[in-house]
Amino acid sequence: LKVAQLLRERGLTAYQLAKEAGFTQPRAYRLASEEGAFDRLEQDALNRLCAFFEVQPGELLEWIPDDTTAQPDAA
Repeated sequence: LKVAQLLRERGLTAYQLAKEAGFTQPRAYRLASEEGAFDRLEQDALNRLCAFFEVQPGELLEWIPDDTTAQPDAA
């Protein structure tokens, strides 16, 4: 997730994210962590983040393959 980057670019804090997007403070701080990696992101959370930042989902997400991601066969 690019939440930390968007917060930094806009001069916002995780506290503001919690208050204005309706997240608990612990969840907002986890979302705003620099790692930004999650196993699962619920649709409601994605919707709240998009509304808070006024962005499309693609501006929040970045796919980074891991070692377990199957690679297509080169044919």
